[in-house]
Amino acid sequence: MGQLASQGQRQFTKEPRKKFLLWVVLFAAVVIGTYSLQPWNSSKNLSRYSFMSGDPVRGGSLFGGLGCNACHSLFGIGPTIGPDLAKTPASSWSPVRAVAEMWSHGPEMWEKMKDAQLGFPRISEQNMIDLLAYLYLIRYVDEPGNPERGKTLFASKHCAGCHSLSGTAKGEGPDLSRLNEDTPIMWAQRMWNHGQGMEALIEKKKIAWPVFQDNEMIDLLAYLQVSTSGKRHEATLFPADPVRGKTLFRERGCESCHGINGVGGKTGPDLGANHKNAPSITQFAGLMWNHSPQMLAKMEKQAIARPQFAGREMADLIAYLYVIRYMEPAGEAETGKSVFEHKHCADCHGTNGHGGKGGPNLARHPEGYHAPQMAYTVWTHGPQMYRKMQEKNIPWPTLSEQELMDLMSFLNSL
Repeated sequence: MGQLASQGQRQFTKEPRKKFLLWVVLFAAVVIGTYSLQPWNSSKNLSRYSFMSGDPVRGGSLFGGLGCNACHSLFGIGPTIGPDLAKTPASSWSPVRAVAEMWSHGPEMWEKMKDAQLGFPRISEQNMIDLLAYLYLIRYVDEPGNPERGKTLFASKHCAGCHSLSGTAKGEGPDLSRLNEDTPIMWAQRMWNHGQGMEALIEKKKIAWPVFQDNEMIDLLAYLQVSTSGKRHEATLFPADPVRGKTLFRERGCESCHGINGVGGKTGPDLGANHKNAPSITQFAGLMWNHSPQMLAKMEKQAIARPQFAGREMADLIAYLYVIRYMEPAGEAETGKSVFEHKHCADCHGTNGHGGKGGPNLARHPEGYHAPQMAYTVWTHGPQMYRKMQEKNIPWPTLSEQELMDLMSFLNSL
């Protein structure tokens, strides 16, 4: 499953053993519900492009059903053959990186599965999306923040001027000691919904609108996570619906200002896959916060009511943003062509990916190449590819996150 290791600061609950017990109960509920590894509906739809469309309950069952728990522990409990998959990494982590790591460590994983006589059970693309959703939920696919820096920011950005963390509710803003929205998606929703009210209060206090750069919003959230005792609601947001997210993007007026890959509004920044540094979910909340006053002014000018998000609507919107690849770093097709050649893909699939003696034509995949589909490919076809490469004395290709993005960009250009 790749080298997904390091600090465990930002996990579903505070104590490891309690976290593990929660997931044991979840597994039991799924087993009682007679889940089976049946292929998902294969009709084309946006849900197949986003890991957030997955069902973490089914993903949890897959984690055991596919034998992942024979090698990987969760929260320090279980085998240590492979890395603990519940630990938040020290650096940024994303679904694309998870797939790149799965790809790079495939041969080692398959050999260990063979030694353990686990076999190679077949799964559908939706099964893989469910598994990625489960891995997201137990680790939050977000950079680990620094609570100490967050504490400093809480004071320097004047949050403490309105919000208390003491449980006394002395400030003009709500007390945050029992904050229920201290997980990335719920935080983004809360920040947006209360932006207009906070803007009025900040103006009343004659304080400059606080702007969060780089990882500052992540650090602030990390501080609130260790300082509050509210319930976590992220699990209730899955599976998210990118189709509904696309509708929300239109109905809530987002498209009137924001275009997607050059199509749509021009007032705000384009939200398509045209950038190198994709935001994490928490950074996305920071960007929405930073530009809240300007967005509100433009909406008032266009007589557009400031939209509010409830329930899982923000999750649906973010799932859609993953589909259009705003939340993923952009790949370069030309660089991807070089990756294709240097990693020996062309040895089997032909110089331009149109097929060769040892591999199929990769051009014009009906639904394009995206992270969940690549994960499905390496799981389903990887062992066979590995055997063929061994026979030809070709080394197995390892891929970094950026190399995988570039490779997918090249394949999608064929």
